[in-house]
Amino acid sequence: MSEIGPRVALIINASSRRGSQVLASASADLKRHGLEVLAAIRVGSPARLGTVSDRLLAMDLDRLIVGGGDGTLSKLAPRVAQHRVALGVLPTGTANDFARTLGIPNDLALAAEVAAGQTYQDVDLARANGKSFLNVASVGMSVAALDRLSPGLKQRLGNLAYAVAGARAFFSHDLFRFHIEAQKEYSGSAHQVIVANGRFYGGGVLVAQDSTLDDGALTAYGLGMRGRWELLRTVALQKLRVPLERPGDAYVRATSLRLETWPALPVNLDGEIRTQTPVEFAVAEKALRVMVPQV
Repeated sequence: MSEIGPRVALIINASSRRGSQVLASASADLKRHGLEVLAAIRVGSPARLGTVSDRLLAMDLDRLIVGGGDGTLSKLAPRVAQHRVALGVLPTGTANDFARTLGIPNDLALAAEVAAGQTYQDVDLARANGKSFLNVASVGMSVAALDRLSPGLKQRLGNLAYAVAGARAFFSHDLFRFHIEAQKEYSGSAHQVIVANGRFYGGGVLVAQDSTLDDGALTAYGLGMRGRWELLRTVALQKLRVPLERPGDAYVRATSLRLETWPALPVNLDGEIRTQTPVEFAVAEKALRVMVPQV
């Protein structure tokens, strides 16, 4: 009797940077590695991703393979976790920081091999005012940069688009006051506050030396408290993977925390504005199973 393989479906966000033309090749790659793909759908509108994924997850899947960037994965991850289905990742986005953290290759054929494999890792899901995210929540300059990060810019420049958008926001952004409440309390003024679940954000900027996706903790810090040039220096060092043990002037690691700002500000969750301050942050430890490369 032949062994029955996992029940698998594939969903591709066609609006992600490399998502418009990869459905057929991704399906073929997965089948070549022994997976029977029960359904393969390319979604043209990001607003439909949730509805389509719900329809696929209702098929009693063992594995949902998603082609998209960090925003796509952040949107679908809580749905996948709720159904106790494993997530396979095809990094077709611009930054792909979630895939980078887990060592999933940027080459889509190699990523399909990982998604079709047998090795998985259970990772944490973070929540901000009840909304899930995978990598990072940020307030301040990064939100101003996001306003300047058009789809066309990402298509033309790829990962470099984040640096260009950040440079445009750098000179015009104003300080704001913030308060972080956890085991300790921190207050001050900053150009940016980071609250991270993962290890990377912004196309490969290292969160902190000891940050991981499965440690059950959030890493929070303020940047630019001593000026915007100090912020630029810190982010440049993080981008170069210089191991700053405690970046920022206010630094905390906690399983839950509250962030308040004056004035109230929008909050970027994995590349999308989805809530605003004040924010209650929490972690659902090892809530999501993800296919990862074999060690």
